[in-house]
Amino acid sequence: MRFPLAQPLILFCLLPATLPVLAEDKLSGFIGGGVGVKPNYSGAKHNQTTFVPAIKLAYGPFFVGGVDDLLGAGWEVAKIDRWTFALGVGTNLSPRQESDDAHLRGLGDIDVTPRAFTSAAYQNGWLKGGVIASQDVGGNQQGFKLTGYAHLQWRPVESVRLFTGPTFSWADSDYMQTQYGVTASQAMRSGLPRYDAGAGLEKVGWELGMDYEMTSSWLVGARVVAQHLENNAADSPIAEQSGQLSGLLFTAWRF
Repeated sequence: MRFPLAQPLILFCLLPATLPVLAEDKLSGFIGGGVGVKPNYSGAKHNQTTFVPAIKLAYGPFFVGGVDDLLGAGWEVAKIDRWTFALGVGTNLSPRQESDDAHLRGLGDIDVTPRAFTSAAYQNGWLKGGVIASQDVGGNQQGFKLTGYAHLQWRPVESVRLFTGPTFSWADSDYMQTQYGVTASQAMRSGLPRYDAGAGLEKVGWELGMDYEMTSSWLVGARVVAQHLENNAADSPIAEQSGQLSGLLFTAWRF
């Protein structure tokens, strides 16, 4: 089953890492959406423009929302000084499909699979950063992935927050082979050469963003993310273009 409104999850999931959610013993969070532009798949040379949902709900230490490229449910297990540690389970509701791009013809679809995750995030007045580790727990050979980000942030005025900083992702051989490898049967169907993708750095990137608080309840914002495929990902015959650019304009109601 496809979820076309959830395709730009890589953009959607940047929001919870940057918009504040104040949750004690009551339901809080934000709900909204916007327009996003992103590559048809990781390594595509063509882009798509779609609606991007933005949602995060929290009740005490429990939350539902975006984590890396997953829609997940989790638990903030500890807050120590400026650090927050969480764990949970989620899934990418729209993994790569053969129909996403003509270049993928013959490769088949990547299955939706549950992934367990754990994360650590640090924040002070001028810096926000973190790492997220996730592992396929559905038996679909989609392996382990580690992502990280570090954002410098500042407020030129009280209602505006600007931030910018690097991102990266590293993955094991199971994840890389599923995303960028070409098996013998896929090579026969697609015409692409057989390719074995090993573990290593998948992407490095840079993100630039802005949040504007129109009122205490309404926000608007923008995100631009430039990424570059590395090593086995860049060398894959599936990847037509190593440079990847994504963007998002959104509005959200915070409660």
